[in-house]
Amino acid sequence: MILLYRSIKEKKRGFMLQLFAPKKYIKDYRFVDFNDLKKQGIKLLICDIDNTLAAHDQKHPDEKVKKFIKSVQAQHFEICLISNNVSERVETFAKELHLPTYPMAKKPLKKTYRKIIEDYRVNPHEIAAIGDQLLTDVLGGNRMGIYTILTVPLYQKDLIWTKINRTLENQVFKRLEKKGYLKKGECDE
Repeated sequence: MILLYRSIKEKKRGFMLQLFAPKKYIKDYRFVDFNDLKKQGIKLLICDIDNTLAAHDQKHPDEKVKKFIKSVQAQHFEICLISNNVSERVETFAKELHLPTYPMAKKPLKKTYRKIIEDYRVNPHEIAAIGDQLLTDVLGGNRMGIYTILTVPLYQKDLIWTKINRTLENQVFKRLEKKGYLKKGECDE
């Protein structure tokens, strides 16, 4: 009986750990494989901003970001921006890109993801989410059944709340590596 209980408990822990494991792990947003996304049936790409597309204090998108957005659209994907940051920051960044935004998303909670699904009239399996954090971007997307893509953070400089997340994230990375899901810094390509 004790062995059965331990087995069930270990399976539950394994499932919980899988919620932090991205489907893809890439160096940065420019390594998104559009052909792979099409094979997965993806129609919508949700992009985090801070440390995924730009530094948290970078007010406007640079030319690389603009080129990336154009390439996403040229591949006939819809795209929107999601962030836990405040509306002013998110909307200022997105203005030149002419993209819908979902600020103050409270990732990994499901509410904003549900709103995106409703707004775009897509199923979760038709969405890919790209971001730099396991505890917000990957966990939030995986909880909704979204195809998750983790990027290496573009910059080491973070906001205070993100620094706290990074400390916890390092523990999750260690457990993911121990179970053979992924190793921090070793991308898929």
